[in-house]
Amino acid sequence: MTLTELRYITAVARERHFGRAAEASFVSQPTLSGAVKKLEDELGVVLFERSKTDVSLTPAGERIVAQARKVLMEAEGVKALA
Repeated sequence: MTLTELRYITAVARERHFGRAAEASFVSQPTLSGAVKKLEDELGVVLFERSKTDVSLTPAGERIVAQARKVLMEAEGVKALA
């Protein structure tokens, strides 16, 4: 699990769309989707329910994205200290 993967899942959660999340993250959609899938495989849970018209968080995804946001805020705090 990397900070980049955590940034990607928070972007997907915010945008509710993989393409827009990729654009906001300045990466291609396949790169973002691959990283999200890799993280889901590593964690052994599905984070997002995907349909042709919508992307939504699963219950586990909601908890994990909330924690990811905290981790990312703490990481920014480390940068600020430096």
